[in-house]
Amino acid sequence: MVAAGIFSLAVADGCLADSFTFDLRATGRLEFPSWIPDRPLAFPKAQSELSFPVVPGPDDDDLALTVVFQEEPGGFLSVYWQNALGQRELLAPNLFENIGLPNQRTLLINRPTMAGPGEVILKSSQDVLNVLRVRLDWARPGVVRLVDNIPNGALITTGGKMFAPEEVDGSPLTPIADSWQGRILTTSVTDQAERIEKGIDFAISIPDKLARARLEVLVNGLQLDQTVTLWLNGSVVGKLALEVPDLTDPGYEKAENGAMRFTGWRKGVFMLSGDQLLVGDNHFQFQTPPGAQVAIRDFLLQIEYLPN
Repeated sequence: MVAAGIFSLAVADGCLADSFTFDLRATGRLEFPSWIPDRPLAFPKAQSELSFPVVPGPDDDDLALTVVFQEEPGGFLSVYWQNALGQRELLAPNLFENIGLPNQRTLLINRPTMAGPGEVILKSSQDVLNVLRVRLDWARPGVVRLVDNIPNGALITTGGKMFAPEEVDGSPLTPIADSWQGRILTTSVTDQAERIEKGIDFAISIPDKLARARLEVLVNGLQLDQTVTLWLNGSVVGKLALEVPDLTDPGYEKAENGAMRFTGWRKGVFMLSGDQLLVGDNHFQFQTPPGAQVAIRDFLLQIEYLPN
């Protein structure tokens, strides 16, 4: 969190020709790339703003903006593009997901929006900025096949993260639609991000016998050496396998005790045999480590039915 006031923002992370990361809380000096002609500035207002200039290069690349921030209950963090004439376009009304935890989101600013030099502006609902770190990456436009025979524009980051278009267009996140591939159904269990440390029962009805099942969920709030325990129908079945994000991810930082920690969503997965799931209602619960504050979203269940 940064107190209100007009000041130049200290920068501590490195910069490449097509990528730039800076930390609002760090001290230090860093050479800015040519496409950021001036230092970012924060302005004191009832709704504090962070503004940094961008000059698009000769290529038609889009700009991927990743923001690491601290959510505030009932607050918002908006993103605007402001052109050289001072005209603003709202790109994302609110990056917050109402989980009350440190978080990160990525937004893709397409080249037609950036018709020329301008500014990316982050606007807080408060007189203090809740922004912790910002990363900018120039991204080549392209099309990736996310589903067989259906071309979908997607963003793939340097670290290998893949974002569907609806995840980076600034709109509120929505559940993934159900889909079938042969006898395999992929279905969304949750429709929004939610906290789970107090215990939530997720009930899923299965109409027929299964050959196997795979659980996938995004988790936020755990330390890198922590995971969550999966309960199914009142019994422990194991612990989720959680990914370790690529080291280029801006969610990494060192804690005061020197330990590495991560802010953002990490994918957790678990494999289940068909006989572990009942025909009828099944109840899933996630047990968090003692004292942990944890949120999940995009809880997916992939199930394969036995042949008739």
